[in-house]
Amino acid sequence: MTRNLEPPSGDLDDWDLLYLARGADEIVGHRPFFTGDVFAEVPVQGPRADLKTKTVMVIQHPCAMRPDGINLSESILVAEVHKFPVLPPDKWYTSGKLMPLPDLLIDVTSNRRHQAAFFDDTFHAHPLDLKNRIACLSPRGVNLLLQRWVYHSSRVIVPSFDFETAVSSVYEQADIIEEWCEIAMAAGRAPDEATEDAHAWLREVESGLTRERALQDPQRRAVIRRQARAAAPAWRHRPLAT
Repeated sequence: MTRNLEPPSGDLDDWDLLYLARGADEIVGHRPFFTGDVFAEVPVQGPRADLKTKTVMVIQHPCAMRPDGINLSESILVAEVHKFPVLPPDKWYTSGKLMPLPDLLIDVTSNRRHQAAFFDDTFHAHPLDLKNRIACLSPRGVNLLLQRWVYHSSRVIVPSFDFETAVSSVYEQADIIEEWCEIAMAAGRAPDEATEDAHAWLREVESGLTRERALQDPQRRAVIRRQARAAAPAWRHRPLAT
């Protein structure tokens, strides 16, 4: 059976399925950086070119951009994002050199609200330059992005469900860290403290596994999320004495 690159929702043009958050009213600043995050006003430099400011999308897997599992690499792979017409669902199987982003700029009324990430125009950005996040993809959006990026790189179409298997536990981890930070900051923690605590708590061993590793089992995720909500207000990471 021939496989095609997939649209967000079959024959329907429900573009909202691509996004977790768009615009200043929806973006959460302390959410961990993730595949598919879109940033505006990022300084990047191409080969033999001057430094320019562009809108870009992160196209690396979240683990690939964190060599130690926590801290971001000094070089994040991104693709340029700019205006592109809306593709109807039956045209998503073509245009494998890009990730369509219809309705990305929700505050814009012109056709400029429709954008795309272009895989032929990639750059490396320093994480400190990724300051102005304007969109985050949903799990469905991340899976479709990875499907198209892998196709562009290999000409192999991997079903989006296979990416769900590979990415869902890391997406769950990002959700837990975001929620942990909201709870901990409401209890008086600074954002950096809250983030450090969340990572340390997830790396604690429980029943022979770190909670981070246990998230790979979908059956355990609800329990770990509930435990995180209970721990976040008062739990503190205390590094081992040297």
